Amino acid sequence: MAERAPALDSLIDQLLSLARADETDDDPRLHESGCHQLVMQVAESAVQLNLRADEVIGRMALAAHTGPSRSSSHADTIGRMILRLREALEACTEAPGTAVREAHLLTHLRPICQAVTLDQPLTVRLDTIAERIATAMSLDACTIFLHDEATKALALRAAWGMDPATVGAVTLRVGAGIAGQAAMDQRTIVATDARAHRSFLDHPGLGDEQFTTQVSTPMIVNGPERLIGVLSVHSLKERNTAAYELDFLESVSSLLAVTIDTERRSTQTDVELQRKITELATLQRVSRVVASTLDLSEVLKLITEQAVELINAEAAAIFRLPADHTDSQESLPTIEYRVGRLRDHEDEASRNVIVREVLQSGVARTRDISYVDGASSVFCLPLNTARETVGALCFRLRHGTSLDEEQLGLLQAFGDAAAIAIDNAGLYQEAITSIQTQSTLVQEMHHRVRNNLQTVAALLSLQLRSDEDAPWSHELREAVSRIQSIAAVHDIMSDASRLAGTTVDVIARLVAEDAHSTLIPPGLNITFDIPESTLTVPSGQATIIALLINELTANAIHHGFSGRERGRITITGNQEYGAATIQVINDGVRIAKGFKPAESAGLGMRITQRLVTSDLRGSFSIRPTETGTIATIQFPLAPEEPAPTD
Repeated sequence: MAERAPALDSLIDQLLSLARADETDDDPRLHESGCHQLVMQVAESAVQLNLRADEVIGRMALAAHTGPSRSSSHADTIGRMILRLREALEACTEAPGTAVREAHLLTHLRPICQAVTLDQPLTVRLDTIAERIATAMSLDACTIFLHDEATKALALRAAWGMDPATVGAVTLRVGAGIAGQAAMDQRTIVATDARAHRSFLDHPGLGDEQFTTQVSTPMIVNGPERLIGVLSVHSLKERNTAAYELDFLESVSSLLAVTIDTERRSTQTDVELQRKITELATLQRVSRVVASTLDLSEVLKLITEQAVELINAEAAAIFRLPADHTDSQESLPTIEYRVGRLRDHEDEASRNVIVREVLQSGVARTRDISYVDGASSVFCLPLNTARETVGALCFRLRHGTSLDEEQLGLLQAFGDAAAIAIDNAGLYQEAITSIQTQSTLVQEMHHRVRNNLQTVAALLSLQLRSDEDAPWSHELREAVSRIQSIAAVHDIMSDASRLAGTTVDVIARLVAEDAHSTLIPPGLNITFDIPESTLTVPSGQATIIALLINELTANAIHHGFSGRERGRITITGNQEYGAATIQVINDGVRIAKGFKPAESAGLGMRITQRLVTSDLRGSFSIRPTETGTIATIQFPLAPEEPAPTD
């Protein structure tokens, strides 16, 4: 186009000559028409040459400075010409002349139309079109993203001026980056300073951070409005985009949108639709299989096996970085599971490089890898979650095959499901490890508390044996019994199998054993009847239950069996409708009818009443029977604590 543009310097000389003629004529209006035409020709020529306004005005100023006349009137005339030229340049930039716009569009649309209609695969045609667009606009790069209906993502299908390996490997969410935002808003976005634009995305796999200016226009089919893709052009240096250039880009995007949509529709025959249904059914089945377990090693195995089946690859392997790696380390990726025939590499490091790139960038890659028995194409798909890249699923494709747009979309959908399955299995494993650690710590805590309590009880027992007939011996004996009851519960809880809780009968037997050594005086024979119980209380309530059974047992011994040689104490525990009932029954002296524990002056009764009502949120009653006394505790069961997992 620049070759056909009029000689700009010649037009400037003509304009200056006309300006000098204006100075000698009595009526400057005689040259007004010719002057206006020359100003517009200069402006249109500058637009065609893609020159900035300051460059054109600089040329005119230089030509005027070297001209024959330098009078003040001449300077005024040149000043007016420069102002008129600036206005004309602005007008041409905003709305160039019809002839200029049509010539530009017709000149460069023609070869693009020819490329669109060539009998070639779509990817080949898109590569040609991207190159011709960038060349026509004197730009440094051009990318074409196509919208995938299955994954609702934009997939890179052509990239002139960028790394060819990104084609088919880079995807964008609609709304992500300048191109994604243009797709979402369904309008052209001109970002003269792309990196400063609010929608700029430094995509790790695309390499577009080197460019300064970016223009993205969506490819849309009217009718209902349907997104086909996004066409973007890039410039290394900052540049302004003329209106006629936007017209050109939008015309090309419309042409591509209609062509691609028509081809997609024409290929959707009954056979194609049936194939899609089969693929989606396979995707649903393999995703369900992958999500069927939370065992991480089994999940990785299922992902690899199902992936090979999904696209009929020659082999597949799933890679992950070591758990203790850091970003600063060049850690070697490890194969977690492999399916297919094993082939020897000529240089295994080249495979590790591409896998590490995928794991670190989260962007797919395709490379030809050399094996001892020949080269094969390898496609590595990142398994991305919202938090991180959890692995790379690499396929060795069969000889002479490649992944088309639909297979890439299918793999992307499968990869998303696989990444979620790996993430869930990892979180489950972390939870199990955390529970095991906490269980160990809690066991150790119970063990140490028990030892400390037993030490305190032993010291008090030594004091008691030094003077068993002292007036304070009874109270000291009860204190020792209470401490030993609590210690006994901590002893139970230090057992991993009982960490989540224990049954009432186990607690009662421990209390009974301690009662024989601390509460029952010489000459009194007490028989304990403790039937097996299904009432399980969590560790938080177990200590309270032990204290309560101890207090009621001590009360029966000291008050019910005073002056007797023998007696029987029965301790039971039951549950019904979420409520627990514990009863301590003795056949000793009956308690007074109408006895109210809350009004008792005895320390044991006050302790019992307070523990039941405040700690267990329950009720306590004690009444006489025909054969003795029965004490009843009722309370709601606390939620079950999770059992430790091995």
